[in-house]
Amino acid sequence: MLLVVSVFAGARGRWLAVAASVAVATAMFYAQSTEKHAGVAAPAVSPVGQTAAIPEAGRVAQPTEAELLAASAPVSAADFQLALPRGLAPEQGLQVHTIWAARAISVMFLEIKTIGGYRQDPLPWHPNGLAIDVMIPNYHTPEGIELGNQIAGFALANAKRWGVLHVIWRQGFYPGIGAPSWTADYGNETANHYDHVHIATDGGGYPTGRETYFLGSMRSEPA
Repeated sequence: MLLVVSVFAGARGRWLAVAASVAVATAMFYAQSTEKHAGVAAPAVSPVGQTAAIPEAGRVAQPTEAELLAASAPVSAADFQLALPRGLAPEQGLQVHTIWAARAISVMFLEIKTIGGYRQDPLPWHPNGLAIDVMIPNYHTPEGIELGNQIAGFALANAKRWGVLHVIWRQGFYPGIGAPSWTADYGNETANHYDHVHIATDGGGYPTGRETYFLGSMRSEPA
């Protein structure tokens, strides 16, 4: 595992992928921050991302699906054919697209030390293996915020590939495809997603044990 991690971490592709993702995501985060401070009311959203309809006046421009996918172009199956090792997230109870996202983030962002996955919860994302929580070290600092921005941007850049339904970070709700919005204030930093990036996928089914995950693709061997 150390060999695989060092290969990926030292590769030029990591910087290109993250830089491209952040170029797309940063515009979203800063534009949304400007909207919030200008007094746009936050729509009601659950702590794990269920949202009510967003008034048209509160919408913020978001890159198109093509732009998001273009941001992920440096990390392709042609660039990296090494299988991703198990990541930081416990994989029991997770579906395959969620595992794929967790493994890729574990390899690409060595600063991350903890990723939560399956847990009991009143809402469906974590109990059904559809979501991970990427815990951000030093999340109060500019470096921590930038790291969270990079991870959120990386997930959005790979929205179609990993089946990302939404990302929540620092009280911002970002659909995989669509306009971002603000969540309600739930009274603490964890509920408001200031200390972690929440990433939810469409699942893709539970693993059979025959899956191999790469940065740019996933393969499942026939039974």
